[in-house]
Amino acid sequence: MIVESYEDVIVLSGPLTAGFWDAVQTAIALTLRRNPTGVIVDCSQITKINEEGAKTFQSAIDYVLEHDGARIIFAGVPDAVMDVLRSVPAVRSQLALADSVEDARTSLNLFESKETKKRRLSEETRSKHILAVVCPNECDAHFLKTIAEHLSTAPAHLVILFPIIVPRDLPLHAPVPEEEHKLFAFAEKAREMFANSESLAEVRLERTRDIPALVAEIAEEINAQQVIVSIAASHDQDSDSARNFGALLTKIKQPLVFVRSGCDQQQSITN
Repeated sequence: MIVESYEDVIVLSGPLTAGFWDAVQTAIALTLRRNPTGVIVDCSQITKINEEGAKTFQSAIDYVLEHDGARIIFAGVPDAVMDVLRSVPAVRSQLALADSVEDARTSLNLFESKETKKRRLSEETRSKHILAVVCPNECDAHFLKTIAEHLSTAPAHLVILFPIIVPRDLPLHAPVPEEEHKLFAFAEKAREMFANSESLAEVRLERTRDIPALVAEIAEEINAQQVIVSIAASHDQDSDSARNFGALLTKIKQPLVFVRSGCDQQQSITN
């Protein structure tokens, strides 16, 4: 087997029929130094693999996920290789896949920091933290405008949280392109809106399976004085929106404000 490393990609080529972890670990360590958000493993040139070789995948996954915030995505895995990987339960359950290196890179790059430079703010402003949560399917410009009005008379450290819901049948670090692209587009809109604000605005995209649990965790982490959440203008009692509403009321200890959508979500993203 040949291991090549360049930029954020590690290329494996040839047969993977023995434990090659030492060589792969060195390449991953170097890649993480250049790209702390994660590693892409291009598997398109692997010609053969057995169960012993599959253990290299498990070692790679375990190693990368030990690094805070880092992810590992395997791209272009041939069908024959995939059949072997799926036969190893420990590998199968943690395997994050992408069709191509470019798709994997797009997913990783969503989490790169693009925050504006820190501004000089009073100690009072820096010590006041507000968490604003953009729930999936509620990417509504009305919500951002409401937050901006709220902060216009009382600047604060604003954290705008975009939860990316990962289905339970996928590893938590797996790409979910449609969801990621939608929220990333709206996150860019939020960055632009607050770029010149007197408040210190921070945008965070976080992967989760449970929105209320994530919101409670982040609220505690930043010591939020207030949590503001976007919700649907109307929802059925059995909908995800209704369930999240009830769970947030139970789990969030801080003062909690809900802002209903003001218009159609597709219009709000593009307008």
